[in-house]
Amino acid sequence: MNNGPQGKGDAVSQIDTTEKLSEAPEPGDSLFALCGLGVAGIVMLGWICALAWIAWRLADWLLF
Repeated sequence: MNNGPQGKGDAVSQIDTTEKLSEAPEPGDSLFALCGLGVAGIVMLGWICALAWIAWRLADWLLF
C-alpha cells in the first residue's frame, strides 16, 4: 500500500487533458461544417415552401 502523496496521478491526468484540448479541429473544417448546415437549411426551406405551395394549390382546387 502506498500512503504517500497522490500528486503523480493528478499531474498525468492534467497533461492528458491538455493534450486532448490542444487537438482542436482546423478552422477550415468548421467553415466546411457551417457551409453544410447552410445548404441543409436552404434545402429544408425549399421543401417547406414546396409543400406549402402544394397544400395551397390543393386547397384552392378543393374549395373553389
